[in-house]
Amino acid sequence: MRRLRNRGGLTMFELVIALALAGTVLAGGALLLEELGDANARMFAQAATVAATNNGARALDRLFADARPADDSSERFTGDSRAASYATLCDTPSGWRERCRVKLMIDSLADSSAVIALSDGGEALTLGRVGGAATFRYIDLSARDTTWLMRWSPSVALPDAIAIVAGADTAVLPLGSARE
Repeated sequence: MRRLRNRGGLTMFELVIALALAGTVLAGGALLLEELGDANARMFAQAATVAATNNGARALDRLFADARPADDSSERFTGDSRAASYATLCDTPSGWRERCRVKLMIDSLADSSAVIALSDGGEALTLGRVGGAATFRYIDLSARDTTWLMRWSPSVALPDAIAIVAGADTAVLPLGSARE
């Protein structure tokens, strides 16, 4: 009678199949990790965009809330449809706020406009973006004619509010003591 031999090893064919399966599993794992990294990067980029938008809106609100009338003719509030310049309080690197002059400008592109603040130190900060071309408007509620003005001549008095008009959308932002 013949005895059957018991094979204890793998054939070359079985080894190649096992290595091919392991390679496929490793390649799939690497692709999965890459997708997770891309998703993580997209999430952080989206969070940074939302934070910048919200921080810009808060900064704009603070700059308007702290607007101050100025007796000095060089520091009086002036404004037209593209820019407004006035005295307010600005954040310092040390953490407190000090008197400064800020110039708000509208930078229009084909599809949107950015509201930019330029402080005394030359630091430019994008405060927000609106769709379409935008302009500033000014109002004095104590005047007989309470229409929105395209220009605010240099004056000791502040306008009661500034509007950012973009197409059919208007954001009305009161200034200084008019906020109360």
